[in-house]
Amino acid sequence: MRYLVFGDVHGNLMALEAVLAMGQARGAEAYLFVGDLVGYGPQPIECIERLLALREAAGFAWVAGNHELAIRGDLDSAGYNDEAQSTLMWTRGLLEKHPAALEFLNAGELTLQVNDTILLTHDSLAEPSIGHYHREARAAKSELACLRFKQGKVCFYGHTHRVRAEIANADGNIVLPMFTPHPGKDADPRPLKLGENEIAWIGTGSVGFPGNEKRGAECLMLDDSEWRVEAYAVEYDRQAARTRAREILAPACGAENAEHIARWM
Repeated sequence: MRYLVFGDVHGNLMALEAVLAMGQARGAEAYLFVGDLVGYGPQPIECIERLLALREAAGFAWVAGNHELAIRGDLDSAGYNDEAQSTLMWTRGLLEKHPAALEFLNAGELTLQVNDTILLTHDSLAEPSIGHYHREARAAKSELACLRFKQGKVCFYGHTHRVRAEIANADGNIVLPMFTPHPGKDADPRPLKLGENEIAWIGTGSVGFPGNEKRGAECLMLDDSEWRVEAYAVEYDRQAARTRAREILAPACGAENAEHIARWM
């Protein structure tokens, strides 16, 4: 099966639509989302509604991110920056008028075993909702050990807004392969391929606020028939998205917060 795997949309509807269109064009049969649908961006309700429609039309699985947990009151957001706190407060008000969207957010789990081989989490499989950012290869040791204990093949995560992969072989040795999002419109020419006895801990990057140089919306395509993972940075109209952020967020969250968020997109 071919899966579109993505995360950290953060209310950026235009980037989300671009990624979903790319996934459809590349033959996605099911969709896996690793959390943070809301927070920062200007269209959180529209993004939730888009995934609600996707859930009705196709195979779909997801886990909650820290911004969903903060919205739900399951996580203290006191340490979040001003932009995050203001947009989360605003989003809570919007959700009072959209019960289906609120129900969707409330249903997200911390981790999910999609099937015998694929698992999802937002920040950690070994310690869900710990809030740490995965930035060092040595930190993958416990994640891969947990994945092996659960007898999975691959676990996808978000939170860091970086596309990244660590692979463990049968002997437990961990390698960090070259794995970067492909910015072109053709197929990823250097996909990650997992061997029969290898397992992987893979960061999906970010749809809404990515870290690549040109800020293309990041996502992955998984083909589990041969365990091939393609990485993409999808081009979309960033200037229009920035304009939308300023227009919607300035009156709701303050002009300074809106400007900061628009610049990050």
